[in-house]
Amino acid sequence: MQSKLLISTIFALSLAVISKADTIVAFSGNSCDGDVGNTVQCDGSCHQFGGRHSVRVNGGAHCVTFFENNSCTFQESLGGTSIVNGNSCANVNTGGPVGSFLCSSQGTICEV
Repeated sequence: MQSKLLISTIFALSLAVISKADTIVAFSGNSCDGDVGNTVQCDGSCHQFGGRHSVRVNGGAHCVTFFENNSCTFQESLGGTSIVNGNSCANVNTGGPVGSFLCSSQGTICEV
């Protein structure tokens, strides 16, 4: 009986952690204004950024890597990486077009 309770408690806690995953949303305006894009998880997966100019991350600080292409593949000197503080707006100005991005939890180094 106690083992079932322990397993149920661990399962419930793991679901709570998963449901509180940090998210990111992109905007067409420069100051997190204008048209709002989809809210997506900051889980390291590739997301489209066409027509967007700013982002807001919900939660803690995250590494956000921007790519000129739509496939989140790195080409030397194209794109850039930013550390975006949680619950704040970041204008995206890489000096060129941005087609996609990756968002992941910030470690000691932002990795691509």
